[in-house]
Amino acid sequence: MRVIAHRGASGYAPENTLKAFRLAVEMGAADHEFDVHRTRDGVLVVHHDFDLKRTAGSPARIAELAYPELAKLNAAAHFTADPAFQPVPRLDEVLDVIGPTARWLNFEVKNDGNVYPGIEREALACIAGRPGMLGRSLVSSFDHGTLERFRALSPEIRLAYLGHGLSTVLLAPAIRKARAVGAVNFHMALRLAFRTNVGLIKRAGFEVCIYTVNEKKDALRLREIGVDGIFSNYPDILEK
Repeated sequence: MRVIAHRGASGYAPENTLKAFRLAVEMGAADHEFDVHRTRDGVLVVHHDFDLKRTAGSPARIAELAYPELAKLNAAAHFTADPAFQPVPRLDEVLDVIGPTARWLNFEVKNDGNVYPGIEREALACIAGRPGMLGRSLVSSFDHGTLERFRALSPEIRLAYLGHGLSTVLLAPAIRKARAVGAVNFHMALRLAFRTNVGLIKRAGFEVCIYTVNEKKDALRLREIGVDGIFSNYPDILEK
């Protein structure tokens, strides 16, 4: 079972910052997940939310800011243990940090309602532009249209269906949607990660990864029932 560093080592450092990604690498993480947005001037950046309210205390939306404006905001302001200034990093900066030692990279593209038209082509160009990265990369999104556009642009890119608001009764329709875009992975919340549900998805031919797992007892249970990967804020969760 792979332990996927969720937004870097975000239990120990401010999420989705270079500090968090460097720490994840130092801790030996080889599997990584991060979130991709685009600024007003076309720069791909790594941040979870569409705005900076939670992380930087600013209502500004990434889509409305040029990168020099975005870079002035402190993406670590919310992290009370270490609020020292950290800018929202560019995607290329993050890949420079984690790419050389990564074996698995999950690009979660935040494009609800196609707020960033054309981001799929730009993300693919970024991935394909780095030797050997395509084979180590996987794209996920809560937005089904985004996954469809990725598949239309590239038959090679590996996709993950990212379940949102799922319940057990909705798993079968979700599996059909995942098959429709040629996904190879199925990612869902910890609250649904029971043996029966995991077995159903695996029998349908998908690898199953669970988010967000921050307790060792949960990690051990998931490993025992055959989960393929867990997203954790603590890359060392199995060593605790």
